[in-house]
Amino acid sequence: MLGYQLVQDQRLKLAITPELKQSIHILSLPGDELLQYLQEQATENPVLELEIRRETPVTDAKIGRGGGSPPMDPFLNAACRQDTMEEKLLSQLRLLSIPPAVFKAAAYMAGNLNDDGYLDVPLAEIGKRLNVGEPLLELALEKLQSLEPAGIAGRDLRECLRLQIVRDPKPVPFALDVVEGYMQDAASGNVGRIASELRITKEQAARALQYIRSLNPRPGTALGVFEPQFIVPDAVVERHAEGFTVSLHRSSLPRLSISDEYRLWAKKHPSAEAMSYVNRCVKSAAWLVRCVEMRKATLLKVVHAMMEEQREFVSDGVKGLRPMTLNKISQKLNMHESTVSRAVNGKFALTPHGVFPLKYFFAAGVASGDGGLASSRMVKARIKEMIDAEDKSRPYSDQNITDLLALEGIRLSRRAVAKYREELRIMSSSGRKNKI
Repeated sequence: MLGYQLVQDQRLKLAITPELKQSIHILSLPGDELLQYLQEQATENPVLELEIRRETPVTDAKIGRGGGSPPMDPFLNAACRQDTMEEKLLSQLRLLSIPPAVFKAAAYMAGNLNDDGYLDVPLAEIGKRLNVGEPLLELALEKLQSLEPAGIAGRDLRECLRLQIVRDPKPVPFALDVVEGYMQDAASGNVGRIASELRITKEQAARALQYIRSLNPRPGTALGVFEPQFIVPDAVVERHAEGFTVSLHRSSLPRLSISDEYRLWAKKHPSAEAMSYVNRCVKSAAWLVRCVEMRKATLLKVVHAMMEEQREFVSDGVKGLRPMTLNKISQKLNMHESTVSRAVNGKFALTPHGVFPLKYFFAAGVASGDGGLASSRMVKARIKEMIDAEDKSRPYSDQNITDLLALEGIRLSRRAVAKYREELRIMSSSGRKNKI
């Protein structure tokens, strides 16, 4: 028989309050996003005042109850919007006398080109989505490929180069033959094989290869819109004779204050509702000020601990990088690893060697000859230096690079060197060899 019972159940659970969520959110924000977040909070909370300090000689402005001089309208300095690659191609398509169905298919293809100007989507898939046949798609692709710049909408590198050669009024002899049948030999610079297969002289094959290399393998870059990305560092690392110092950038040091005007107003207009509202606003503002101060202290401690571990980077640059993990910094500061991760996420540091994301300094270790570890980023930088300084007529193979690194005390397998080289987007020795 079922019945009711009164049972005690003891449980342990962690509850995250809204205040704690706000503190975590503020810690994870980069400097520019923090300023935007505080501006929103100052607009909603009348007792909170935010002072914006500018690098230019403009009078400081306060957002909130304090008023102050209005800042310059940022839209006055905004650049005009540029047309995208798709819009530029559509403007050319509209000048062609083509049926509406062909225009629709060509416009769809123009919207599916990648940043390099290639059509990655198969025609069969486009036909299914638009419910049209292959002849119409072929015609639409032909119209799209006839637009400027030459080579646009190619489905691979061979077709992209072929489109440019066909439209050139004075192409170099045999260049089209090389592109259509000997791309692999052209990539490796095998002039002798190309000359033998096409039954031409080596000089003719060399001129054809030189012409092909002058073509644009990424025609989409001529139509793409590239907006400059501006980075405001959150921390500044300065080198001195006795060591280094770490400070926070001005963007990470907003001035927050709590206005007393509303408290005085509430006293002059006593009512339970008014006092309750003002007290809530003051409590919220006080917690926000505390969160910002905690963010400053945490970020400063984390960056200082990172630079303590990377002292050789401060003095010597990337070649002085050492392997470092989040766990190592968290143990050094007696912080949770997630706190360190939030502190460095999306933030940048201005160092004597340039601006670097804070996550850049965390890298795995590679065994060195003295039994220690070397940073994988340092190893990549060393590999790039070796390849840049090599003799292009006799470039280093991956095994040569492995042996040279071993002489410097860095133990790597040939496969690891090949992996790092590919991550650096550097061709193999056969591709780098100058055979002309």
